[in-house]
Formats: sequence, structure tokens, C-alpha cells
Amino acid sequence: MDTLLHFPGSLLSGHHMVASYDIEQGCTYPSLSPLIHAAVLNYAHQPFQLAFSNLRTLTLVNGMGVTLGDSVIGIEVLHYLRQRRPGLHVRVLRPSRCADFVEQLYHLALDSGIIDTLACLPQPLPEPEPHDVYIDMGNPLFRADFATLDMHDFFYRHTGIDEKTVADAAKQNRWLRRIDISACERLAADYVLFCPGASTALRAIPQRFHQALVERLHQRFGLPVLGFGNVDHPHYHNITPYCRDTLSFIAAIARARFLYAADSSALHIAAGFGVPTRALFGAIPPALRARYYPACDSVWTGTTATEALHQSTDPRTLRAVEENIARLMQNGGL
Repeated sequence: MDTLLHFPGSLLSGHHMVASYDIEQGCTYPSLSPLIHAAVLNYAHQPFQLAFSNLRTLTLVNGMGVTLGDSVIGIEVLHYLRQRRPGLHVRVLRPSRCADFVEQLYHLALDSGIIDTLACLPQPLPEPEPHDVYIDMGNPLFRADFATLDMHDFFYRHTGIDEKTVADAAKQNRWLRRIDISACERLAADYVLFCPGASTALRAIPQRFHQALVERLHQRFGLPVLGFGNVDHPHYHNITPYCRDTLSFIAAIARARFLYAADSSALHIAAGFGVPTRALFGAIPPALRARYYPACDSVWTGTTATEALHQSTDPRTLRAVEENIARLMQNGGL
């Protein structure tokens, strides 16, 4: 089963396409096998170039990620495709067990006219059609170049687009500006946003540094510091209760004067709105995460051992990153 779950693509149960992520979350299916089918393209198995000339419908199987950050970047590729071919119908087949706050992003993209159709897996295998293309985007983490390419370049390449032909401006998540945030509550007239959390401990900014970082931000900008989680500081305000959904989270980032963040979805959202950002990277180097973000000041806090790690719970590894942060704090590098 582990071999199947690490397969660089989606899976088949009989004649239905399924997501390995759903299996990890408890779904059960009979007779699982890798999705290898003539009607479904997968760049990890057979590189291809997407032909635009007669393309009518594009279906992304297991697109475009199961985390919020990956999805922000993946949808940027769909935005690019819509600009290249305005009449294109974009259909995205999602895992059925993803977190609700991630799925909300796809519905925002649907409302913004970037995605035309959303549906959940499992779905039946397609019948080959001359003007319709299916691309399997499943399990990006287990594709060989996921750890060596910038994330935008990875998603472009695996959608059949030569990443070197795409302008940097199409790798900055500007599709987010199509989302209407006007109805979201304005939390302060002007503020700095502090987002130290991340999906893994290796990427997060350890709690012992939060108070000192908030103090530095307040001293530098003379503004209230808003953030997620509790920090004992008179000029800090926890806005978690006000950001109850993905739209309000995006709005809080878009309106910030400055963002201080870990390597998380907040970084990728800020890039979409051109918000000046300082981001700390304790795992995957910033060249693979923020290469195309001109407003982002990236700080590497990792080690040679963490350069290819997406997560780790090893105490020695986490301690080494924490010691690097402490050293940078002491030397004024943060």
C-alpha cells in the first residue's frame, strides 16, 4: 500500500480515478492500481507539451495541491492558461477529503472565473476526445523534480508548459487580485502582520522568538502588530477569531503594510498582492519557494541537512534550525 500511496500520480479503482490523499485520510477502495491510461497525461511518466491550438476543455485530475500554499501556486497556472486561451473550459477534480479552508480557495477561483467546473474524486476514466485533455497532477511530493524546481516552475512543467517561456509576472500569484475582498472586515487602518505558523514544525518560527520579533516589528514600523496565536505584547492583537474563513485570511494579508512570516501560505498570498514580506525558511531553500517574489526578503535559517526536507520531527534537526534563528536574532539578522 505504501508503494501505491507514493506513486507520482493518481490511482485507479476499477475504472474510476481516485486520490491517494483520500486513502490516507481514511477512504477505502477495492483493487487499487496506478493511474496509467492513454487518455490521461502525466508529466512524471511521460513528458509532454500542452497544445493550445485546438484545446477546448482541460481537466486537472487531483489538481492543484492539498495544501493552501501549493493551491495558490497551482491556480496561478490555471489563470495563465485562461489568459492564453480565453475560451478554455477548466475543470478541476479534487480529492474529497481536503481541509475545508483549502477547498474554499478553489471556490474563490471558481467565483473569479478561473475555474469553470469543480468536482470531487472518484470520477470515471475519460473517453479520449480530440479537443479535451486530462492531466494527472496527483501526488506532487513524490515527483522527482518537486524538490529541485521552484514551485511555480514545477506546476507549469507538469501542466505541459515550458516554464522557461513564462514571464516572472505570471509566477507571482496575481490571480488572487481577482478575488473580491471588499466585504471583509477591515481589522485596522494600518498594521503589520505576523504569521509565524506553518504546516510543519520545521517550517514554523519557534514560539520562544515570537515576543521579541513582535517588539522589533513594532519598533520598526510604529504600527500595531496583528497575528495568529497569542503573543504577550501590548501592541499585538490576535486576529484568529476574525479570520474564520479563507477569504478573510486573504484579506488580512492583502491589506497589511508588511508581513513577517514563516514558509507558509501567507507568504504566497502576500506575493499576489505585492505586500512587502520577510520570510524565514528552515527547510526547503527560498530559491525553490520565493524565487519570483520581488517584494519578499528571504532569510535562510536551515542547515545542509534540512535543504531537501519538507518536514521533520527529529529533535536535533529542529534544535539546529532554532539555534540558527537565535544566532541571527542576536546578530540583528532578523
